[in-house]
Amino acid sequence: MDPRVAIITRTKNRPLLLRWALESVTNQTFSDWIHVIVNDGGAPAAVDKLVAAAAKRYAGRCRVIHQATSRGMEAASNAGLRASASRYVVIHDDDDTWHPEFLQKTVQFLETEKTIPGLAGVITYVERIIEKIQDDRITTIRREDFTARPDAGLLFRMLGGNTFPPIAFVYQRDVLDTIGYYREDLPVLGDWEFNVRFLQTYDIGVIRERLAYYHYRPAATTTNYDNSVVDADDKHLLYGVLLHNEWLRQDLKSGRVGIGVVSNLARELRPVNARLEHLTRAKKGLAQRIFGGKTPR
Repeated sequence: MDPRVAIITRTKNRPLLLRWALESVTNQTFSDWIHVIVNDGGAPAAVDKLVAAAAKRYAGRCRVIHQATSRGMEAASNAGLRASASRYVVIHDDDDTWHPEFLQKTVQFLETEKTIPGLAGVITYVERIIEKIQDDRITTIRREDFTARPDAGLLFRMLGGNTFPPIAFVYQRDVLDTIGYYREDLPVLGDWEFNVRFLQTYDIGVIRERLAYYHYRPAATTTNYDNSVVDADDKHLLYGVLLHNEWLRQDLKSGRVGIGVVSNLARELRPVNARLEHLTRAKKGLAQRIFGGKTPR
């Protein structure tokens, strides 16, 4: 019988981080899962050593795929998906982690709310952990809210830019039959492009608990340990423009208003929304300090 959840981890020469990812998975209170680790062209020995050390906790629930050459993040995701079978899927990158109850609560949500038409995924609130790596040690600098919006599943917001990281997103595997897999021609932003296609057909629920942890390293000592948004910032900007242009050209060619028009509008409005949210938080903070959280009449 297939496990209910397939956890896909893509990694390449980052054993220091991968060790924490393995602990994040094996510490889950929910146990009906398979962990597929796709080593995307990295040294096999380090990955095998970590998995062997966790063999007792895995209890046969881990599979490692060694790819001789790197094919990119999205190809690694697809390789993991095709090498597994399950009802639900989640991408757990090698540098992120979960609260022990993440899978328990996300699976429970999906199975409790399965009568809602079109609901095929769920995300949780996310906490960002700012950290640094020095002398093979990870040090936490601070923790902060990253995504904490009950409307994070809005298609309009997603069209302006990604609203949540993969670590927070669990979805039904059968959606792949409708929307397809991850685009392997995208070196970055593949998760965002997938989420845009997902929300064009399906809906995503939100659990208002910080159960997913997005680890962010603004400056790493070695390139292997950089976040892709830091290490490939120029690529993110470039491919963001390319995707917005691609979608708009599709609209122009078809002579209709579709995601091309809406995504470019959402992109232009994103900094305005961010500014308004900042002002709202500042107003609430001021009220808290002056009135103890009570808004004056």
